[in-house]
Amino acid sequence: MAADADRVVMETLGRADRAAMAALPAWRRTGLVRVACAVSDLAEPAVVGPVLTAVVLVAARRGGWRVAIVPAAVPAALAARRRLAAVIARSRPPEDLWLTEPEGFSLPSRHTTTAALTAGACAAALGVRAGRRRGVTVLAAAGVGASRVYLGVHWPTDVLAGWLFAEAWITAAGGLAGWLTGWQTDAGQAAVSPCSSAG
Repeated sequence: MAADADRVVMETLGRADRAAMAALPAWRRTGLVRVACAVSDLAEPAVVGPVLTAVVLVAARRGGWRVAIVPAAVPAALAARRRLAAVIARSRPPEDLWLTEPEGFSLPSRHTTTAALTAGACAAALGVRAGRRRGVTVLAAAGVGASRVYLGVHWPTDVLAGWLFAEAWITAAGGLAGWLTGWQTDAGQAAVSPCSSAG
């Protein structure tokens, strides 16, 4: 029963993907293509690398190395995404829709994952609360992901998968940072507290 439900969901998503890409050419305009290219470029290493480096340094200076764990974990997340994409090996949309040259497999979207990871990690490191941080992640994923779909190199569900992957990774890294903070606090208290002995 569960397998049948999964199959129905996958078929429905697949139809939605194909319908969206079939309608895409009618929505294209020269100016919007330029905007999509510019937005897409925001998730390239040349932009993301310096931003993450700066945030790691600022966060570490303000709150110690534990605060910098989330942005510092982004490169590992991107490596994991690449491995996952290779395992899933989903094909790109038809090549005649491409307005830029993509790299690698389609799901999860690399640009979407990178944008969501970077935005969410920076927000977390700078002390943005979890609810607002998720909003930042969604906006980054939606903006960059829409640009990749518009350029014809990703299915919409690739974008959704990229956002979900990034959100899960940031949540896990944030939990690790919180645990390490609590662990060090507990260890410090144990070190300075006087030993008590039963009389």
